[in-house]
Amino acid sequence: MELSINIPSQPSNQRDETFRKWKAESFPAHIPSSYDPKKMMDKKLYNYAAKDRFDELFDHLWRLSAMDLSSIIYTQGSPSGNSLLHVSSSHGMKDVTELLLQHFPRLMTGKNFHGDTALHLAAGAGQLETTAILINKAKGHGEANDFRYILEMKNDRGNTALHEAVINRHHAVARFLVSECSELCYTENNDHESPLYHAVENSDKEMLSILMLAIPHHDVDLLKNLKGKSPVHAAVQGRKIAKEKPDLLRWEDEQGENPLHCAAFLGYVWGTQFLLKVYRDGAIQKNNEGNMPIHVASKKGHVGVVDAYISEWSDPTEFLNRKRQNILHVAAERGRHQVVKHILQNQNLEPLINMQDLDGNTPLHLASIHGRSIAAFNLVRDRNVVKDKANGEKLTPYEIAEKQSKIVELEFSGEQIPKRKGNQVGPDDRKGGEEKLDYYGALMTFSVLHFWGDPKKPKVEYFRIKGRPLPREEIKDRISTLLVVSVLIASVTFAGALQLPQSSDLHKTTASNTTTNSTTIQNQEISEENEDILRNVYIYIDMVALNASVMASIILCWAQLYDVKVAAHAVWLASLLTGGAIYLMCIAFVFAVAIDVGKHFSFFVVSIVVGGVFFIFQTLVSIPLIIPPSANQIIERIATPFIYRLIFSLYYFLDWLNECTAPGKLKEGKYPVHAAIEQRNKGDHNVYLYSSENDLPKKKVLANT
Repeated sequence: MELSINIPSQPSNQRDETFRKWKAESFPAHIPSSYDPKKMMDKKLYNYAAKDRFDELFDHLWRLSAMDLSSIIYTQGSPSGNSLLHVSSSHGMKDVTELLLQHFPRLMTGKNFHGDTALHLAAGAGQLETTAILINKAKGHGEANDFRYILEMKNDRGNTALHEAVINRHHAVARFLVSECSELCYTENNDHESPLYHAVENSDKEMLSILMLAIPHHDVDLLKNLKGKSPVHAAVQGRKIAKEKPDLLRWEDEQGENPLHCAAFLGYVWGTQFLLKVYRDGAIQKNNEGNMPIHVASKKGHVGVVDAYISEWSDPTEFLNRKRQNILHVAAERGRHQVVKHILQNQNLEPLINMQDLDGNTPLHLASIHGRSIAAFNLVRDRNVVKDKANGEKLTPYEIAEKQSKIVELEFSGEQIPKRKGNQVGPDDRKGGEEKLDYYGALMTFSVLHFWGDPKKPKVEYFRIKGRPLPREEIKDRISTLLVVSVLIASVTFAGALQLPQSSDLHKTTASNTTTNSTTIQNQEISEENEDILRNVYIYIDMVALNASVMASIILCWAQLYDVKVAAHAVWLASLLTGGAIYLMCIAFVFAVAIDVGKHFSFFVVSIVVGGVFFIFQTLVSIPLIIPPSANQIIERIATPFIYRLIFSLYYFLDWLNECTAPGKLKEGKYPVHAAIEQRNKGDHNVYLYSSENDLPKKKVLANT
């Protein structure tokens, strides 16, 4: 029994004696100003430090000259630039760590290639003993006497040792660090994230409790110290924070948003309801954009959160942002048609429908300005909406939509908006912010207001067209293109006249071979007389097409000799002749095919029918080439609303279908974790998130950006 007791105790006593021996030893004093790793560390020395084999390590160091010792300690490092102190601290080797600090204290402030000190690595690895040794040394022993400086040193990501402990969930190390300096809880890294923030992001309730308890109970500078991405928005998730640190509820981030704004952004219904009970004042605070939390919820389309606010206050007209906009203004401006529809269906919210903001815009005006077609459709069909109300610029929603449609057409074509003259569209008419307007959204909104907005526009306005003169360069390009096409048509039609289509003489040979089948064959073939008629029609059409293309070529050559005004008319006439030649050439081809397949009556009928269908289509598309350009603009103006009404109908149906089939729809009081993670990946707000009041805590998801 004695043997079994004395055997393990003897090496321990020897180790202690050896430790005291090396602690009492002195090493050469040739010490550089700082740790600067430039050479690769010996693998043997690395293992000594990592395995706490201090006797072998310091025996090796003691045998070195002052210059070699200085090189090993201060210029050699691991592949990450770690010194021997980094290695021993991160591996929890307290004896090697204490001896290195005793003889080489400058290593405490030395950083590796990533800016980590030995304290960073020890805290990140959860090594409480070596962390304590480093902290105790930093309190005033040796040369490293700036305790606060050591604790607040940051790596290349701006993290302190407490950041590393919190991120890696080392509770004991974090508790020790904050017990030494509670202000570390506020320190931000390069991403403006404090240790408190990371505790929230990790859903680490125990860590969050450690940090919160470390903050002085009556810290008057609490709100001042919390900047950037602070954990204040975690207050929307749990009663613990609100109970222990109620001041956090009043904290605002750099966007001026409080926890209620964050809950509204996320569509977090239960969190909103909870905060409205413990922090009602936050409901009327405005962020830097001038929006209250209810406006943020409306802006993001969260109907449940909007309802939570409405149920807490009887008069919804009281919720106005800096622009005097209510929640319907914001929803219509952002195209949140679910919120728009919900408000229109609530009779208690009727006063919101026709309210005007600072610019005199109603919600329908804003939907028209920003091209929110479905929101405008829901508004314009409601009987309580005043459709012809004018804003501060004396414009109705329809007039705004019409101007926006003209502007997007100019932007889509890459043309500059001309200066405003009279009733024309000018640069000052551009609405919807600096970003490029949605082309289809603006035109669909114009179509919606055209059919349902009761426009007072007289029909004669459709025929008031002011032509746009063509630039000289555009006229030259058109002349060159039309000249090439007309010459090609002339060549093809000329070749078609030389090689007339011929039918097969099969009916002659079959008639001489047998008499019994002659009657049947004659019934299935076109007669020679009809074939001659078809051939003559082909020749006449080909001749007209040839002459039309030749005339177009001559006119185009002639147009190049005169000024721009004459050339513009010549281009239109040449376009008419060229288009007619193409049209006639296609008809001539149908007759040529009919002659060739005349021996088979069924093929003959098919060719005539197919040719007739294309004849009708070609006639329709040839009309714009025949009528003057001003008439084309009239047709376009009349037809555009109908075309985009059809597009809007399809768009509305697809949106409705998407709503019906979308999985994971938000339920009252719950917010799906996966949806929140998607928002986090997009860089949206980060907060703690629990499924419901009775399910705390569960999953974290978002943080404020």
